[in-house]
Amino acid sequence: MPEQPAQELTRRRSDRILSPIKIQVIGNDGMGVSFAEETTTVTFNQQGARISLTHSLLLDDVILIRNLENNQEDEFRVVGAFQQVFGDRREWGVELLNPSSKIWGVEFSLPAEGLSANVLIECGACKKAAQSSLSSIEYDVLLATGLLSRHCDRCGEYTRWRPSTQAVSADMLVSSRSPANQAERRKVRRLKLNMRIRVRNNWGISDICQTRDVSKAGVSFVSSQIFNVRDEVYITLPFTDQSTPVETKSRVVWSAQGQSGRFYGVAYIK
Repeated sequence: MPEQPAQELTRRRSDRILSPIKIQVIGNDGMGVSFAEETTTVTFNQQGARISLTHSLLLDDVILIRNLENNQEDEFRVVGAFQQVFGDRREWGVELLNPSSKIWGVEFSLPAEGLSANVLIECGACKKAAQSSLSSIEYDVLLATGLLSRHCDRCGEYTRWRPSTQAVSADMLVSSRSPANQAERRKVRRLKLNMRIRVRNNWGISDICQTRDVSKAGVSFVSSQIFNVRDEVYITLPFTDQSTPVETKSRVVWSAQGQSGRFYGVAYIK
């Protein structure tokens, strides 16, 4: 594989901003327990960020990050871990799922064509190799650890990828990431987060429920109560007995019977 000129890689990575923006990270730790931690960015750009946390993260998980300086929030995918900084604190690489996000409050200039790093990598599970264009955060993780997490079309899921020594063939020159498929996966990825919420409808039915997952567009939960598809409901999330209820108007879009109760999916009404 031909090497990229050092000047091009420098220009490609010049959009990285070294700035400690105060953020709140909401997600699940390495044990699957939900947490919320206030911290700061190490670096960030239009594609993602490098953040410092005392909590561990799970690769491929989706986390929510809120910029505490402008109150904007968005979803990020955990790409990989960097070195341990000190004590239990570690730096993590996270990739924005919404490429047009304004979470940082910064206008980024569009990168010039041909300045992304094309690297021959292979899936650790099925050994499929592809010459793929990496986002800047994926490139940094690969340089630091030699391993990154991304979607494999052959395996049908996110797997671990590493630099490949296979001979380059014609089919490897096709990027392993299709923009259309990436957008489709972005729509269905949700943050697996267990928390208490209160759900009520206009007819007085109310229940304290447990969420299964959440996203910016809605939430799914399990309840012992009966709510009808297309009904308007009001969600208080998260819900504690001591908190002042702040309800979000929503609509039930699907339901299904499970062993522990009835599962529901609701979409927020803006």
